[in-house]
Amino acid sequence: MDSNRDIPVYSLGEKLFDIRRLRDCRAVMFDGHHRHDFFEILWFTASSDDVHYIDFQPYAVGNGMIYLMAPGQVHAFDGETPEGYVMVFSLDFFGEVLDEKFRLLFNPFLNDAVEVPEEASAVLRRLVELMLLENAGRRDRAIMISYMKAFLLQLVRLKKGAAFSLDQGGERIGNLFDLLEEHFRTERRTGYYAARLGISSKRLNEILKEKLGTTLTRILHGRLVLEAKREIAHGRRNMKEIAFELGFSDQAYFSRFFKVQTGITPESFRSKTLAMQSPGTR
Repeated sequence: MDSNRDIPVYSLGEKLFDIRRLRDCRAVMFDGHHRHDFFEILWFTASSDDVHYIDFQPYAVGNGMIYLMAPGQVHAFDGETPEGYVMVFSLDFFGEVLDEKFRLLFNPFLNDAVEVPEEASAVLRRLVELMLLENAGRRDRAIMISYMKAFLLQLVRLKKGAAFSLDQGGERIGNLFDLLEEHFRTERRTGYYAARLGISSKRLNEILKEKLGTTLTRILHGRLVLEAKREIAHGRRNMKEIAFELGFSDQAYFSRFFKVQTGITPESFRSKTLAMQSPGTR
């Protein structure tokens, strides 16, 4: 397969942290689907009819919406350059900022925006301006870590809903997602994950229903579809190879599963994705 069809991976290189206004990032941020080897925060400060895509799903570009992405997620814009900011930082930087409260902020299963009300935006804007100044000046690591930690703590305060609560159930959700990332290709049984977490299958699904309004089967199906989309969009493997890589017994079964979950065939998805990656299609 033509390697030019791969989704490009953007890297920070030797940088630990960077922050910019979105209007200064057109060349990188708007070049079709791309992946990051770093954490990314997008804060839109004006609304638009355009959308952006996280792992191939469309999300609104709205005033006060903040999106947080983990390394490896696929991202794309479709439309004009929005107003706002982008903050990116390396795994090493995140390790120094890391607080247990931040784990679910960057969870790739939960990509909905954090919505910033007007009364909370002043503090976040001040922190962003301080980061911009430091980034353009001495780039002191300790100071940048302090500003970013304060920014993320503000987002924790804004994040609503039981899914983000840091009780025992919330901790188990975080541990479950770690297990899913490691084993979703080979393990589809609720009992396996429940046993690894030290609880019953019934209790695991009760926690998921309470926190996320879903079941483990639906989460597993969603993770399989996401990985299938990433593999299909890469273009290096044919459908049969992708099916076997994801643990399906044959290509026909994989194609039926993909269409039931997404409404389109794997081949149609590949054509749609390649069209978006081609110059002049947006």
